[in-house]
Amino acid sequence: MKGRFNQIYYPFHNVENEGRLKISKLMTLLEGHDYYDQIYKFFKIGSVKDEYIIIDNIDLLFEKISFVKSNFRVFNIKASIADISVDEVMRDVEGVNGNPIEFTFDKYVDEIGENKKNLKAFAIHDAKNSFLDQYDMAKYANRLYRDKLPALAKYNIDYFKSLTKKDPMKNRPRSYRMLEHKSELFLRAITSVKQYNEYGYDFTFVVSMLIFHEVMKENIGNNYTISSAGLSASKLEIIVSEKKLIDAEEFGKISSTIMVTTNDLGSASLKFQNIVKIGVKDQRGFYLFPKNKVNYKNEISISHSFKIDKALEVLRADLYKLSSSNELLNSLKEIKKIKNPFDLKQRISLKIESPRSAFRNIKEVKDLFGANVNNDITNLASLLELCRKAEELDIDYDLKEKIRVIISEIILDRR
Repeated sequence: MKGRFNQIYYPFHNVENEGRLKISKLMTLLEGHDYYDQIYKFFKIGSVKDEYIIIDNIDLLFEKISFVKSNFRVFNIKASIADISVDEVMRDVEGVNGNPIEFTFDKYVDEIGENKKNLKAFAIHDAKNSFLDQYDMAKYANRLYRDKLPALAKYNIDYFKSLTKKDPMKNRPRSYRMLEHKSELFLRAITSVKQYNEYGYDFTFVVSMLIFHEVMKENIGNNYTISSAGLSASKLEIIVSEKKLIDAEEFGKISSTIMVTTNDLGSASLKFQNIVKIGVKDQRGFYLFPKNKVNYKNEISISHSFKIDKALEVLRADLYKLSSSNELLNSLKEIKKIKNPFDLKQRISLKIESPRSAFRNIKEVKDLFGANVNNDITNLASLLELCRKAEELDIDYDLKEKIRVIISEIILDRR
């Protein structure tokens, strides 16, 4: 599945780049977008379109996003549950594990409001379970599929489908979010028609870069680099670090960093989170995630229920309120009291090798943190170097996120 629907990791370490992008070119990513006009007006694009956003690697990420937009078409349709059939099909589909579940939309309304018939799409991500949850039978149906009883699963689904025709509340239209790739259609999510506002990877990249541009214009001397990114047609993560490094004694150089994420498949669509990049060396490092506390704000979250005007206002206003590098530096003071870094490494090992761990069969991770691996962790510097190597592992992006959380929790909270 990796490489088609999953996030792909792009580390930008010592790579050639122009480090700038003209605003008029950036806006081409949103041509035809539902929110193009609002963004154009909010940021006064007419008066700044010839300006350049100066951020290291911005041009490289622009090309990656342009490639995804050219190869993956995202669109929405509306349909009622009584007009949808679900079947397991016996064939191989690239990017889908096992026999795919095929949705047939007997009747639907397309993206321009026309009534259409007979559209087929394979379920990906959690679309199948979201659909079955409307019947409260996801767990049961999945058991039938695992036991190779698809006909019995279909019988039950069709029975509940017949009941919805008599209940207007259960048969109300929902939004089915589609993805087209290589002439194949996929159903990636199911949402409310009226209460869901989509802030996808293209929107997130454009708006975040415009906001950083405003910050740099108002705070001369603030310069940024895009350290890495994770990208798919449904998710985007951008790690944007200040180029100014701060001496943090035992921790080496650190920099204040903002992680920008969007997830079309989750409840929190768009998030800006202030984190700290530790042990920065030749642009390399790893990340710790301090938690929100009283008088300590390090996160802005925009849900899918936010209307576009409110979302833009909140992002612009609250970005300035995120905690500063000095506050992040203060959060490291407790770590300096660590007397046995090897003990922290062993705690990470316990998490990695627990029976339910997603890493128990991932050789690259176990080679770093396995309990029986001799890493010669004799001081804090050696522990930090181990964590930096973990950040650079070429593993599935979801696993990379999990290992970041484990390292951050154990080092910051010593769980």
